[in-house]
Amino acid sequence: MTTREAAQVETTGTPRRKDLHPATFRNELANLKFALLAYGARVSKEANDAVAKSKMPLRTRSGVSGGLDIKLAESVDVNVPVNEAFVSNSPLIVTADEQMNLQVVDERTGTRNHVELLPIPNFYSLTTLSGEPMRRVAQMCSRDRICYGMTGPTCRFWRKDLRCQYCSIGKNYKDDGARKKIDTLMEVLEVSLQGGSTRPRHILVGGGTPNGDDMGSILASEITKRIKKHFDLSVYVMIAAPLENSEITRVYDAGADDLGMNLEFWSDEAWRRFIPGKNSLIGKTRYLQALEYAQSLFGPTRTRSILVAGVEGAHETLAGVRFLTQIGVLPILSPFRALDGTLMADFSGFSAEQYFDLWAQAERIAAEAGAILGPDCLACQNNTLALPLDT
Repeated sequence: MTTREAAQVETTGTPRRKDLHPATFRNELANLKFALLAYGARVSKEANDAVAKSKMPLRTRSGVSGGLDIKLAESVDVNVPVNEAFVSNSPLIVTADEQMNLQVVDERTGTRNHVELLPIPNFYSLTTLSGEPMRRVAQMCSRDRICYGMTGPTCRFWRKDLRCQYCSIGKNYKDDGARKKIDTLMEVLEVSLQGGSTRPRHILVGGGTPNGDDMGSILASEITKRIKKHFDLSVYVMIAAPLENSEITRVYDAGADDLGMNLEFWSDEAWRRFIPGKNSLIGKTRYLQALEYAQSLFGPTRTRSILVAGVEGAHETLAGVRFLTQIGVLPILSPFRALDGTLMADFSGFSAEQYFDLWAQAERIAAEAGAILGPDCLACQNNTLALPLDT
């Protein structure tokens, strides 16, 4: 059974409205999801107790996974910003009735949508043998994916002149362990897999780039080998593009199931302005070469690349989608999230309507190439411009 099939079997979200044409229903669902990603949601006093008993928002390196995880109709998951400054202006509010049934209310229209919260992962309240809170070692980034930031809250690109402008990695010491060991990760994985409603099916290994031309491939490969030796988990490695193709082969030979190397932007101007370190030390041309080589090893779908949506022009992002689908790489659109304390904390991304238009055009481009917008795991679409194809 594939990850996607398993997710469809085990989820139980709110049923589809039978009075709507499927295409209309899907568009309404997309509009709601993208509004939540664009504006976030305020949490009412009535809903605070329910939120406190759910999977807590954690500000880790996964900035776009650091919000409140909720489930919409048809088991569509959304990671909703709730703590960032821009959320105070959101027209959306999470509220609760006397029975603690939760709804998202759009104060502009009065529209109400039933939502569910994800439970607290079983390992979040536990500590490792060395006394480290397990949630500082790894975090659940979706309902079925555990994420491990292999460098801790450090990165070679954190120096201000090299820094990715939207990144908060160096400010996450409270929520992300500073000195990580693979043995400790093994301990957390063993506990997380023992049961509970948020048992991981796969792991994302990435976050932060160590020094060296390998861009983290050596460490990621070592981690992958250890995981594969002890656990039946799919491993998704996400690193910056190594300068040599042999390092991509290293990751493949280690047993990684998927490899992500994120372009982030398509225009040269955006590369210079928003990711200056990756632009100067790696370069867009090398990224494109690395992605083509990775696709020759991992194949389509298993080679992925994220584009940050809502920062550069939509036509630039769509050009990136078109290129990625043409070379057999799975494109993933991640809407920009303005994180407090970052160099882009005051930057405004697209509106929900603009995200909807971008998504619709990108889906058409992907379909014309016989591809989809990623990720293909339904639960892991929680922070991307994507919906299950069969909603």
